[in-house]
Amino acid sequence: MTAHSLGVEVACNGPTGRDDCPDSAAVRAQFTSRTTQQVRADGRRDGWTTRRAPGRTLDLCPRCRSISATKEPK
Repeated sequence: MTAHSLGVEVACNGPTGRDDCPDSAAVRAQFTSRTTQQVRADGRRDGWTTRRAPGRTLDLCPRCRSISATKEPK
């Protein structure tokens, strides 16, 4: 029996990056996407964005992106 990698999952980090996504959203990766970069590219086509945080990248689904935009200080 041979085990093959099924790829990666990129899940939403929530509106602030410290809380849970209300939808428990994850990027719908294409069958051919195998790396994190490829899956994030799939997500961008569906409206996902990324944000840098110290030592990591935060992934935001469209709903959490709109919530975080309303919570940012002006």
